[in-house]
Amino acid sequence: MNNTSYKFIPCYLFFLITLFSTGQLYAQKNIEKYVRENTVAIPTISPDSTNYADLEAFGNAIGNSRIVMLGEQYHGDAPTFLAKTRLVKYLHEKKGFNVLAFESDFFGLNYEWDRLNKTKPLIDSFINENIFGIWTQCNTCSNLFQQYIPGSFNTGTPLQLTGFDSQLFLNYSVKHVTAKVDSVIRVLQLPISLRPDYLTEILPYIDTLNRTKNAGKDSSLFNKRNLYLTEVKDEMSKKLNPNDFWMMVIDNMIAENLELKYVGRDFWKESNARDKQMAENLKWLSKVKYPNQKIIVWAHSYHISKYNGHYPESFLNNATSMGGIFTTDTAIMNKTYILGFSSYEGTAGRIQSKKYKLPKPPSYSFENWINTAYNFAFVDFKKYNLTWPGANEMFSMSASIKTPGTHTSSQAVWTKVFDGVFYIKEMYACEDTK
Repeated sequence: MNNTSYKFIPCYLFFLITLFSTGQLYAQKNIEKYVRENTVAIPTISPDSTNYADLEAFGNAIGNSRIVMLGEQYHGDAPTFLAKTRLVKYLHEKKGFNVLAFESDFFGLNYEWDRLNKTKPLIDSFINENIFGIWTQCNTCSNLFQQYIPGSFNTGTPLQLTGFDSQLFLNYSVKHVTAKVDSVIRVLQLPISLRPDYLTEILPYIDTLNRTKNAGKDSSLFNKRNLYLTEVKDEMSKKLNPNDFWMMVIDNMIAENLELKYVGRDFWKESNARDKQMAENLKWLSKVKYPNQKIIVWAHSYHISKYNGHYPESFLNNATSMGGIFTTDTAIMNKTYILGFSSYEGTAGRIQSKKYKLPKPPSYSFENWINTAYNFAFVDFKKYNLTWPGANEMFSMSASIKTPGTHTSSQAVWTKVFDGVFYIKEMYACEDTK
């Protein structure tokens, strides 16, 4: 198995801390009242619970959405993964969602998945090697990966997997993406393939994309790769439709190269390169590959968030999240539901990393508006926004993280960042299935 799972470029920062003031607290009264009166208790997050009556409020909230995004505060939140698995099963069985898109390798989870013989042993092996280990090696994801997805292929409505991450360095991509791109270049007889240095320099430079992750002060490697990949894209565009899969693959390689160039040098350029391409990938999946299907998105809460200036911290003005880009199109936004997650207490941490205790939320916060008897709950913000369309009430919620991931409570106009929130009272970390 490829164990790059723990090495991939860190996912996301912060929806962070800001001021409190009497004026802000007064403005928060509407949202506090709404949360207290409209929180729906969810009795269980067990994936084995198939009585979905308690999820009707969530089903009503998403309405006729074609895209439902499920976030997570940190890539190790065990109960969140249980809740998301149950939501996936509900959306698949009761709401007609037949595609599950992961924050994982776009190339492998599209090209090879489509060609895979969908038997359980092959599905198991493929999932373990081509979805990040933060999920595949977490014990609370076992039901989804080892039972539900393979089992769905014995029914009339299989749950198709796909991916939208521009980081193409999981197992299948590392082994095959360069060779497959080379094959397409040759079949199309692109001029670049006729150059005398194609085999000796151009192709080797392209191949280093998924074999050298170093990002030192010398950016010549990245600049050279970008030069060759851009040349391939320009020549390919003269022979292929802009929405062709191979055009998307080259775009992803260009975006990954740009992201790697800025690792450790400029966080926002690094992060935004990835999120912008992920948004394009998700648009391609929804408009081109699966135009008539309903899609579930599994990702970190930062990626799916609708940033759009709803955080108060000035340094976040440079942030460009996938969800913010994806929902810029009003038609898309109206067919998309974005679910964030919040937690109150407990411990957290990724697999094979040090566990830490969650900081206590402020006394005046979303978590303290939830009935203390509720272990799990759902709040629909879309209904709030329809009731008070002009409201921009800033309040505190622990739906955010900051490096290295502390479930930090932050101030934001959270009703504009997410369409709803799934509340988990006690957080705990994954156990490694290995």
